[in-house]
Parts: sequence; C-alpha cells; structure tokens
Amino acid sequence: MTRGRAAFVFAILAGTAVLVAGQTPPARAPQTFRSATDVVMVDVSVRTGGRVVAGLTADDFVVTDNGVRQRIESVEATAVPIDLTLVVDSSGNYRRPWLPRTKPSAVADDVREELRKVTELLRPTDRVRLLVMDGYVHQVWPLLPVSALPAIRELPFDGMASLYDTLAAALLQPVEPARRHVVVARTKGIDTISSIDVAAVRAIAEESDALFHLVIMETVLDNEDEFVQFQSRNMDLRPPTHRFWLPRMRRLVGGRPTHIVTPEGLVVKAGVEATGGGWHQASGLTEPSLPGTFKDTFDNFRQNYVLRYTPQGVARAGWHAIRVTVPKLRGATINARRGYGIEEPVPAAAPVPIPTVPKSLSEVTRAYEAGAYRNVVAGLSQVADPPRFMREFEEAGNPWPASPKREAAFAIEVAETGLFAPRAPVREQAEALLERFTRLVRPPLEPDEFERYWHFAVLTLLQGTLRPSVTEAFVARALARFPDEPQFQLARAIVADQRSAATGSPRMAASTPAARTHLAAARDLYEAALAWPTTATEARLRLAYLLHRIGEDRDALARLDEAGTAPTQDGSLRYLHQLFRGYALDALGRSDEAIAAYRAALVLLPSAQSARVSLMNALFKRGDRAEAEALAERVQTEASSAFDPWWTYWQGQHRVYPQAMARLRELAR
Repeated sequence: MTRGRAAFVFAILAGTAVLVAGQTPPARAPQTFRSATDVVMVDVSVRTGGRVVAGLTADDFVVTDNGVRQRIESVEATAVPIDLTLVVDSSGNYRRPWLPRTKPSAVADDVREELRKVTELLRPTDRVRLLVMDGYVHQVWPLLPVSALPAIRELPFDGMASLYDTLAAALLQPVEPARRHVVVARTKGIDTISSIDVAAVRAIAEESDALFHLVIMETVLDNEDEFVQFQSRNMDLRPPTHRFWLPRMRRLVGGRPTHIVTPEGLVVKAGVEATGGGWHQASGLTEPSLPGTFKDTFDNFRQNYVLRYTPQGVARAGWHAIRVTVPKLRGATINARRGYGIEEPVPAAAPVPIPTVPKSLSEVTRAYEAGAYRNVVAGLSQVADPPRFMREFEEAGNPWPASPKREAAFAIEVAETGLFAPRAPVREQAEALLERFTRLVRPPLEPDEFERYWHFAVLTLLQGTLRPSVTEAFVARALARFPDEPQFQLARAIVADQRSAATGSPRMAASTPAARTHLAAARDLYEAALAWPTTATEARLRLAYLLHRIGEDRDALARLDEAGTAPTQDGSLRYLHQLFRGYALDALGRSDEAIAAYRAALVLLPSAQSARVSLMNALFKRGDRAEAEALAERVQTEASSAFDPWWTYWQGQHRVYPQAMARLRELAR
C-alpha cells in the first residue's frame, strides 16, 4: 500500500484525525482548508523524568503542520472515552513438531484471565473489541461496552500465523471522532500466511488513528524453539513432522537469548512508534504482559492532552507531517501522532458513451462500473475468445482498487464466458478463476453477507453446467464458511441428485451401483434440507420426483401434498408441483386425478410442453383419443416461446442465477 493509498483509506474509512463538517469545496490548485470546518485533533503526552507533566495550556505547545506553525484552538486534559482493540496470538508452531496437544479450554482460560485484568482498568464509557490471530483473523466480538462483554468459551488456536493481516485489520477499524482508539497486540512475532507484507503494515500504522502497542511473547518463542531442538536432538525427528512442507516464515525478533529485532521487525517497530505507541520486549528478567502493557498505556493515555487546530497556510491534499513541542520544557519526552493524510477526490472525467454490446475488457468494465448490466450481459455473451478474455481480466488486476467486492462479483460474470465452453481446458480455466476468488472474497474478520451471496451466485451458476463433480467442490468450500446456510445444504443435495442422473438414466436413477449410491445421498440430503423453511418447498418437490423415479410413488405423492400446504412465489416450483403430482398419480393408476394435475399445471403455464405431452398421453391411455390427438397436433404445429421449467430441472437452482447476481451487484456497490 502506497502512502497516498493508505492516506485515502484512513481519510474515508477510519476517519483519520480530520473531521470534515461539510461538503468538500470544488478542486483548485492548491486547495486549502476552510476555517471551522476542518479540525485536526492530536493526542499528546508530555513527560519529564518519567513523570507526566500536568497543567499545560495552549500557549505552552507549538504545533507545526508540514512545517507551518498552527494556532491551537483548544487544549483538553480530560479522560476521553477509549475504544480498545485487543489482539491475542493463538497460532501454533509453524514447524509443527510433535508437541503435546493443548486443551482448547486452557487457551480460552488464559485469554479470559488477561481480559479480566485489562477490563478492571477500564471505565463504563470505554469499549473493547477482541481479535484472535490464528490461520485467519477471528473477531471474537465487535466493540462492546465493558459491562456487556460475553463469556469466552472456545477460541481457535494452533494454526499458521496471519500476523500482518491481523494487525492491519485491527488498525483499519474506524474511529469515532469523540473517542480514542488503542490497539494492544501480544504476539510471538511470527508470520507465515498473511497476504500483505511488512511494508503495508507500516504504511497502515503510520496513517492510523490508533495508538498502537506491540508486546513480544519471548517466553513462548523460546519454548517452541526448545521443543523443536529437543525433538531433533533426543527423538531423532527432523521438522516438519505434521506437515510435508514448511510455510514461508517472517520473524520480528530473532532467537534467544537476546531476541534481536530483525529487519522486518524494525519496519513494524517504526510503524508502531509512528502512532505514538510502543514496542515492548523483555527487560532483564522481566517480560512484558498484555495487561501490564495496557495498564501503563492506559495510565498515560488518561493523562494525555488533546490539541485541536484548523490547518492554515498549507495545501489540503496529501500527507501532513505534525510536530509538537513544548519549548519551555527542555528535554521533555513528547509522544504524539506524526501526521495524517488526505486525498482529494479526482474530478470526474466527461462521460464516455457505453456501447450497447461492449466488446473489449475495458468497454465491459466501463459498462459494469456505470451499472449498465444489460450491456455487460450482452457483451459477455458474445465474447469470441473466452480464454484470452479471462486471462486479460486476471492480468489487468482489480479495475476498482478501492472496491474488491465489485471485482469479486465481476469475476463470476467473466468466468461465465468459459464455464459452458465445449473445450475442457477453457472450462477448467474458468473454474480456476472462481476457485481463486473463493479465497480472495473472504473478509479479514468473520464471514459476511457479501461472501455468503457470492458463494450462492457461484453455486447457482455452476449447477447450470451439469458438472456435479466440479460443483461439489465449490459446495464444500461454501459450507466450510457457512455450515448452516440452507441454500448451500440444498445445493449439496441437488449435486448428489445430478450425480445419480449422470451415472444412470434420469427416469431409472437406480440403474447402476454408482447411481444408487448418489441417489441415497441425495435422498438423505433432501430430507435434511426440509428442516429449513427457506428450502423446504423445493426440497420436497425434488425429493418427491426422486421417489417417483425409483417407484415409490405413494411416498412421492405424500411429499407433494406436504409441499402444497406451503405456497411459494416461485412460478417454476408451482408448475413442477402440479407436473410431478400428475406423474405420481399416473403411476398409481389414478388417471382422472393425474389429468386434473396436468391441467392445473397448464393453467400456470398454458404453453409448457412437458405438461401438454403428459396430458396428451394420460388422455390417450384413458381413451380420450380425440382430445389427445388435438393436443398432439398443437404440440407439433404451434410455435411457442414459452419457458418450460422442466427443461432446466436438472440445472438445479440455475434458474435464480440472474437474481442472485443482481443482489450481489447491489452488495458490491
């Protein structure tokens, strides 16, 4: 992340230190601040001889903004409310020796005790957020008042270390103007799996509004190193033993006994100190702890001064270096944030007309950005070279750097150009594109609504390809993130049903051993999907048709009767309900009722061919030859463009793919 990019992120997302109480004026060169609308707040601590200096006024401070002295409008020495983000490192030893298994309850107990000691120091107006760093960034709970913190029962642990990602997630939290944000992280200082590098952590820290303290867990580091050495020396086992590869390892401090700060550690340390916070390591025989570090921080923080000024004589946009001094106190130690950044919005260029059928990637991207989705669909449907189009998309990078969600939604539509291709390599390229975004779409903390809908859109698209072995892998990924999502449970049942049809005749689904295996799985999964109201109607219909295919028509009819008591707005399901009732009744020899069901289906969709043909056959078997022949004539001679839901039955939920994408686009805005 460049300095300019980070400045923009914090000016918009985290609030930086600039409070803008009005519309940004039109761009001009150079654009300046406006009196009383752009206020900068700076937290300052002043100490001499290790003691806090009290009683200072505005006349005692000198503040410069990009070298220009500013007029301090107010100085407050009050205890402002604090938002505390605690970061706890619960990752395992990246070399994975044969360590004794840690009890989950012990991990939770340790964190619970640390939290108790910290919260005892806080006031009722303060709030706490708890993050746990393991293979992922886990938000145990968001900002909550001290009096409302939930109990900690179990925490993730023993995974690889996402240190840099976790620190970034903590520092990127938005800050309310009237509150101060403190981040205290205790860590072994090892990173093995983060997606960002150390330079990005420093850039984010330098432009964060948080006071950032980092505590190195040197004893834990030493214990892990000792286990590995003991294993190698006394057990003749060489790492790795639990995994066949060693992840890339980045350390902030070296090994014992000195634990010298590494080059990567120096970069993070510079970012920590830029916030006015501190880097905490063992001193002599005393090792810092999370509660002890916060106590010192909190005592100092409650006695800080808050300086306010409206910048004068400096351009508004760009990086602003802040320097605070107290001239009358020579040798005083002054801690204050070092600056803030503002990036003015770039004036919009004159609009370029969007083609009705965009052809190039840049044209499709512009149409997508403008919300001209019909144009996008028209252009993507006519892509002549899908492999090249997908490759250009991946090589170009995110066309909306500030909106990764929009890129993730767009990626589905780009992949669609290759998913239905006749050549296997093209389909595999599209599948690989979607598989890559299953990782990129994950938010830094917990799964969110956008990620849920992203998986749903992908699954509705893939079901339409009728390649259940491919779809099955994506269903598994979706359920790993959202194990209780009813639509994903239903998708798993549909995929198993597709497998049964692919390994046997759809009308005789139990014709092969493989088909019977998949059929049994589909039956069980449909039964499970009945537990959720959102999927119960469709699960009953599909289960009923499955039962009809294997000759259990009485049970099929019972399921259909149950489904009939739960009305749905989905016209396709209402049609299939009547069609499948006709199938089951016909198979049971109840021809009059079957004919009535087929006629009911045709009331819903008068030109649907599947119900017409089924009605024709039922009438013929009953002896109504004249009406059957009339229907046969109409089936053969009438030109009909009416949609028949039966044609797409085996494509599962693919019918709702357009609606899923429309909702996903909204969430990505």
